[in-house]
Amino acid sequence: MEYRTREGQVTAVDTETAITGLYGVSTASAVQVPANVSRIVGMMVSFQTDSAANGVGTFAVKISGDGLSGVQQIICCGGVGVDGTPASNGQTGAAQQIPLDLTTVASNQISISAFMGGSDTGTIECAVTLIFQ
Repeated sequence: MEYRTREGQVTAVDTETAITGLYGVSTASAVQVPANVSRIVGMMVSFQTDSAANGVGTFAVKISGDGLSGVQQIICCGGVGVDGTPASNGQTGAAQQIPLDLTTVASNQISISAFMGGSDTGTIECAVTLIFQ
């Protein structure tokens, strides 16, 4: 298996945000599909909010590009409810793994974007790892 990760912040509700970082490491914004794989078999996702505003929201990830042999995919990944102040809402959340079965095109590119829906609960930090096989 091969793993490719990107991370970044989502700062506005109902807005597609490209997730292009790699924790300060210089890298291409899109993920290049490894040459020796043919599928995405899963995705690990972590979302956390700074709880700057009360409300409820959901999170989704979009993968797109010529590295997918089919159409773009938008995948629901979780949600949050904030009721209190940022000082009382601190939490740590584990990444969740979502099984997928998507055909890929070796050596082509996949772009990762994230969305926050519902209420704007503040800045969201997002990390996404694609699992190739």
